[in-house]
Amino acid sequence: MAESVLTKIDFPCLITRGTQLDLDDPELVRQIEAGSADAFEELVRRHRRLVYRIAYGITQEHQSAMDVLQETFLKAYERLGSRRAECRFQSWLARIAANEAMNRSRADRLRTTEPLDEGMFSREETPFEKDLIRREEDEALHRSLETLPPRQRLAVVLRYFQEMSTRDIAAVLNCSEDTARNTLLRSLRKLRLALVHSGEPLS
Repeated sequence: MAESVLTKIDFPCLITRGTQLDLDDPELVRQIEAGSADAFEELVRRHRRLVYRIAYGITQEHQSAMDVLQETFLKAYERLGSRRAECRFQSWLARIAANEAMNRSRADRLRTTEPLDEGMFSREETPFEKDLIRREEDEALHRSLETLPPRQRLAVVLRYFQEMSTRDIAAVLNCSEDTARNTLLRSLRKLRLALVHSGEPLS
């Protein structure tokens, strides 16, 4: 059944076709488990941007991100039956994408070499954070993101480019919410410093 469903999806580009299904994720998952290729295609259409942005945020390379995109959806399909019902599909998928991207990033490197602010997610964003979102496509920003460890880079991507909550980021990172906040706080400090050193600081 897996092969019959997956062969109808346009890999590796993952360009979906056909009518969009107006169903929530849990219902789409149920239909996929019943053998619906259309339901799987809708999940790909709905979440491919999330997966690509996570993948690119970690690998910083388009082809690697596309490979991660394909592998993420393949593994998600294979593992649907083992997903815990209480786990949000988007968070579960993002965690698969993050793991795949970090594995790919490590493989690429081998081939080429080598107290918390509890209110930080509820307060108004600082000028630095607002500028971070505005400059998402900026080359200097992506070069500076490359200086962060993959886990810290992922935290920034999830929070500011995907607008994920603390809870969802913690689920993707497989850690507590306090640890997720701490990771993001350290990431922002390092990123600000890297941008200053690059000569193109944010606000």
